[in-house]
Amino acid sequence: MKVQELKMYGAKLEMPKEAVKEQTKIMFHALLKQFGLLGMVGVFRDAFVNQITLRKKHPEARRKAAAISKVIEKELFVFSGFFLALAKRLGREKAYDFFKTEVMNEIAKISMAAIYQVKDMKKCDGDIFENFKKFNIALFERTTRDRTWVMESFEDTKDKLTLKITTCANVELFSELGVPELGRFGCDHDLVGYAAIEDDVKCEFRRMCTIAKGDDCCVFEFYRKGTAPDTAHLNK
Repeated sequence: MKVQELKMYGAKLEMPKEAVKEQTKIMFHALLKQFGLLGMVGVFRDAFVNQITLRKKHPEARRKAAAISKVIEKELFVFSGFFLALAKRLGREKAYDFFKTEVMNEIAKISMAAIYQVKDMKKCDGDIFENFKKFNIALFERTTRDRTWVMESFEDTKDKLTLKITTCANVELFSELGVPELGRFGCDHDLVGYAAIEDDVKCEFRRMCTIAKGDDCCVFEFYRKGTAPDTAHLNK
């Protein structure tokens, strides 16, 4: 089987269904641990009300997200609703830290492997790092056509793939909903998610700048394992 035959090759970028199911479990257990059963019920209630309110107030953001995919549209409002419910109880900064450490970091370990179909990719013909590079190019060519995460350019060499992204749907959509903090979610997801699959796809991930964290572009660098500079601690 060729990597181009994988279901997710060149497909819309969204959370796979199996990851969404695990995401719900992770969210449930994190809230139960933090707030107890009664407190968790209150968070769910407020999050639901927040979602309804946000959907009514921001029809254009809803339309933009739905144009990417129904999954992304749903998650945009789910995460925003829960974040506001948590911020009411913890404050915005602590709410973000909770979401990042207790929810997003755990989700990323599952979702990144699903997005890249790592188990199936390992069975494909050819060098897995080369296949991983091809998959990334196809992925961001698709997001560019969808005008969500626009790839201005890429450079593919033997031991490295560099992608320059100049727009971020996360930053745009979460900002429109009044929760700009969540624009960084995708970045935090990547840091944990790519680390979780590096050994499987024989790569090392580097990204020194991102739009969500204050830069004018995101530069993804995927090195063949063993060739990257010792700069992982600087990843954004």
